[in-house]
Amino acid sequence: MTQSEYSMVFHEDILELAKLCHAALAQDSPEVPTHYLNQILNLTWGYLSRSQRDEIEKYLAEKEYLPPVTLLANDGTALNK
Repeated sequence: MTQSEYSMVFHEDILELAKLCHAALAQDSPEVPTHYLNQILNLTWGYLSRSQRDEIEKYLAEKEYLPPVTLLANDGTALNK
């Protein structure tokens, strides 16, 4: 049996996510943006499957969020093409 690539999300949660995003971007928010990002992460985490959570663990462990590194020679040319 194949697993669906879709997740059902409560419409109240989608509304809450949108509100949190706007609160994080608002200039007069009472909290710092990371507070709202943590709330968004907590809300979305519950919708993830076990394999998606494992994928996030790998993403963090391998620091895939960092841009690729280009090693340069002393003359400025790229060494790892």
